[in-house]
Amino acid sequence: MRITAFVLTFVYFAGPTFAQTTRASSDQRANKTALAHRLPEVKITGVPLEQAIDFLRDISGLNINVNWKALELLNVTKQTLVSVKLADVPLRRVIKAVLDETGAGQALTYYVEDGIVEITTRELADNEMITRVYPIDDLVMIVPDFAGPTLNLQGQSNQTSGKGGGGSGGGGQSLFGGGNGADASQQDTPASKQQRADGLVKMIRDTVKPEIWRENGGPASIRYFNGHLIVTAPRSVHEALGH
Repeated sequence: MRITAFVLTFVYFAGPTFAQTTRASSDQRANKTALAHRLPEVKITGVPLEQAIDFLRDISGLNINVNWKALELLNVTKQTLVSVKLADVPLRRVIKAVLDETGAGQALTYYVEDGIVEITTRELADNEMITRVYPIDDLVMIVPDFAGPTLNLQGQSNQTSGKGGGGSGGGGQSLFGGGNGADASQQDTPASKQQRADGLVKMIRDTVKPEIWRENGGPASIRYFNGHLIVTAPRSVHEALGH
C-alpha cells in the first residue's frame, strides 16, 4: 500500500480567529474583507487540490465552491497536487497561488457572487456580461487654482510715510490684497467634463482588452453619464478596472 504524505500548516497570531470574524457576516462586503485578510504564514506541501481548498475554507470561514467539471476540462482534478509557501500575504493571493500551482495558469480564476467564492475557468467566468456603474466625478472635474492673498508693502509704506500719519488711511489698501478666486479659464463646464470623460473612456478601450469593446467588434460597452461610467463587460474587465 502506498501512503501519500502531505503537510498543511497555518500559523496565526493571537486574537479573534479569522473564521469567527468572517462568520459574523455573510454579505459581499464581508467576503471581500475576508479575502483581504493577511495571513502571517501558509505552508501547503504536496496536497491534493481538494484538500487545499478545504483547508482554505476552514481557516477563512468562506463559502468556497469549485466547478470541478470545468476544471477537469483543463486536466485539473481533485487529486492534482499543489504546494504553496507564502508569508504575510492576503488570502486572495493564497487562493491565486494555489490555482497557479495546478499548472493551468491564467486559465483558472475565482470571483465572489452572492456570498460565494466561485472557483472556475476564466472562459466560463467571462461568459456572463455584467453591468456596473463607476463614479468618476473626482477624475473628470477641475480643481480650481485659487489665487492667494497678495502682500502689498508699497501701499502700506505710502500710507505710513505721510506727516501726522495718525492712522487715517484715506481709503488706503489692506496689507493683504484680496484674490479674485479661480481663473475664469479654469472654470469647469459640462462640455469640459465630457471631454475629459471621453478621454478616460478611450484610454480604457485602448488598454483594457481592446478586442472586447463594441467599437472593435466585441460585445462589451462603456459610456459616460452624469459623473459615472456605465460598463457592461465580462468579469475580467471589471477586475482590471479594480472592482
